[in-house]
Amino acid sequence: MKAFGNTDIGLIRNENEDDFCVFQNSNGDWIAVVCDGIGGSAAGEVASHIATRTIRDAFVKAPVFERDYQVNDWVTTVLNKANDAIYYKSQHNKKERGMGTTCVGILISGNNSYIFNVGDSRIYAYYQEGLIQMSEDHNVVARLLRKGEITPTQAKTHKQRNTLTNALGVWHVFQIDFHKIESTFSYVMLSSDGLHGYVSHDDIQSIVVDSSLSLKDKVNLLISRANQAGGFDNCTVILMENDGE
Repeated sequence: MKAFGNTDIGLIRNENEDDFCVFQNSNGDWIAVVCDGIGGSAAGEVASHIATRTIRDAFVKAPVFERDYQVNDWVTTVLNKANDAIYYKSQHNKKERGMGTTCVGILISGNNSYIFNVGDSRIYAYYQEGLIQMSEDHNVVARLLRKGEITPTQAKTHKQRNTLTNALGVWHVFQIDFHKIESTFSYVMLSSDGLHGYVSHDDIQSIVVDSSLSLKDKVNLLISRANQAGGFDNCTVILMENDGE
């Protein structure tokens, strides 16, 4: 597995509230996580950093995973720990009250791949069929789309397109989407909505599969495209290539 990630403040925001981590632990397992903080100013930045730090610290000491349920239990425990840490801190600092973060990730252990999601950052996988969104957005617009109350075209400009229905650190109770996916992908991409909210699916796919570019070049080009589209939000991208090693 090869991997590269980067983040950019964009052209409008005063703070970068995104955070990410991607690395391999001593067991040979991989984890990649993108978190997009909410709550304004430094508060979102604090929340996303707590989440990525909590996950990274736990993954360094993670056990050897032998069963699917062990991965599910581990992810659930660690995300609950991150949720509690963010919520506790927000309740003891008025400036950080209400802060939270999205959290999307992939854990690869041996020949098994597991994805998890809270919020509306996304994970995509490139299979023979093309680049497929593997996570489901936890926001108002996605809920309206599922109910058939708005069209995909209306969703792009809906006034509540950035309103989350689920996040880490905002509430005691939150939802974790956890799935095992086929490991036959060529690429996996994780992104905050600063990318997929402004760059088209086709443009993203064409860059991801461009064999003339390195992983680093692909990630930086995707971020550059987000800035060319206006740079209205922070943008974070992790790209992983399944090279069979």
